[in-house]
Parts: sequence; C-alpha cells; structure tokens
Amino acid sequence: MSPMTNAAQEQQALVPTTQSLPIALIRAREALLRELRPMLAEAGVSEPQWRILRVLLETGPCSVQGLAEAACLQPASVSRILQSMVARALVERVQDPRNRRRQVVTVTAAGRALVRRFTPASRAITDAFAERFGRDRYQSLIALLDAFISDCDGPSSD
Repeated sequence: MSPMTNAAQEQQALVPTTQSLPIALIRAREALLRELRPMLAEAGVSEPQWRILRVLLETGPCSVQGLAEAACLQPASVSRILQSMVARALVERVQDPRNRRRQVVTVTAAGRALVRRFTPASRAITDAFAERFGRDRYQSLIALLDAFISDCDGPSSD
C-alpha cells in the first residue's frame, strides 16, 4: 500500500474541521474573547486572571486546586498567575489553618473594585452576543453545553 493511500484513508476517517466539536468550541471561544480582550486590556488583567477573580467572587475563599478546577486552568498555571495577582494586591494567598500544606486564595478589596468597575462593560459585551445570537438560543446553547459537560463527566458507558 502506498503512503498516499494510507494518508487518504486516515484523512477520510476524520470529520472535516468545520464539523469538529473541539475546533468549533475554540472558534466560538475566540469570537467571544475577541470582543472581551480590549476590556480586559483596559482592566490590566489577562483572561485567566479575570476568570480567577470571577470565581473567587462567586465562590469565596478557595484552595488553589479548587480554583484551578473552577476557573478551568491547570494548577501549575494558577500558581504562576496567582504570584502576579498577589504582587498587584488583587488576591491574597494564606496558609489554611486546618491543613498547613494547603493554601487558600481570597479576593482583596482592590480585586473586588476592579471587577466592580469592569462588570458593566463585560456584561454589555456578553449581552450583545446574546442579542445577536438570540437570547433563547444563547440560553439553549449554555444549557446544551452544561448537559454535554455533565454527560462527559458522568460514568462511562463502557
């Protein structure tokens, strides 16, 4: 069998990239972030830093591991990101008094103020997406993605 035949067979086994869920999700994320990035730049935070602040404001004090999971970041990345956020006094990292090997992260007054200042702009951007896409379709998309995640995280059917 020639190498061209193998390559052609492998290519036919893949769905077109226009039908690939991972690629579609990345394209959708980039479409949203393209409009959020100017606001984040004005706020002086990266997208992961914004997610960390949002998670901490929603959940309250959190372990680094819990924060990584809730913000959809790798734990090693969170540790590095937190260093700069602590230096800027956006968050505080303290040792857990009950488990001295664990650190707890909390948002500071400066972090709260930053999110409070930029929440209207962030909300306007996401609301504009919902309006363009259609509010019902937008809510359905979120519900479908939540269900997809839940089904994928559930027990395997093997």
